[in-house]
Amino acid sequence: MTPDHLDSLLAEQVAYYRARAHEYDATHAFEAASRAKLLAALRAFSPRGRVLELACGTGQWTAELAMHASLLTAVDASPEMIALNRARVPSDNVHYVEADLFAWSAAERYDVVFFSTWLSHVPPQRFEGFWALVGECLKENGRVFFIDELPAVAAHERWIAGAIAPLVERPLTTGERYRAIKVLYDPAELGARLSELGWLADIRTVSWRLFYATVERAPTG
Repeated sequence: MTPDHLDSLLAEQVAYYRARAHEYDATHAFEAASRAKLLAALRAFSPRGRVLELACGTGQWTAELAMHASLLTAVDASPEMIALNRARVPSDNVHYVEADLFAWSAAERYDVVFFSTWLSHVPPQRFEGFWALVGECLKENGRVFFIDELPAVAAHERWIAGAIAPLVERPLTTGERYRAIKVLYDPAELGARLSELGWLADIRTVSWRLFYATVERAPTG
């Protein structure tokens, strides 16, 4: 496949989340005990100051971030997701941006960057570019908190062979089917990759399915 094919897959991924927006919360909820652990970790991290949430979705985490941030910028490619998020989080300190994260750049720098179950949707070919974007969004002493899924999730996915990136088939309750990127990282390997890019990551599992990571720039000199 060519880069054009990768762009086509990423466009289909956006289309999938646009189509899924109104059923997302009913079909993708964190198990209660895992969410409680993630919430406790996020509160201990304290995402204060100017915060950027990437791929904000329906707002499952936006409401919590808004309680800590002085200003929260929430970015998503799906206007349907953003509309649901706005209705869920009626906070004056939240600013929404509709944008494709693979084409977007921040106009300012933030104290914190947050994203949940998004890194696994970044194709391997865009991994370094994505973390370059994160770096460009952060102040010098900025911090990152993210949540994602562990390799054990692979057994519960419908994999599509022969694609340019790890690819799964995702059905909707309507019967429609879409393809989406799904890259599942072993925490130790992910930490090593981030270290190669100049990041320090503390990655902790909370269940068979989920992990969270706190990340900052590695000291220089």
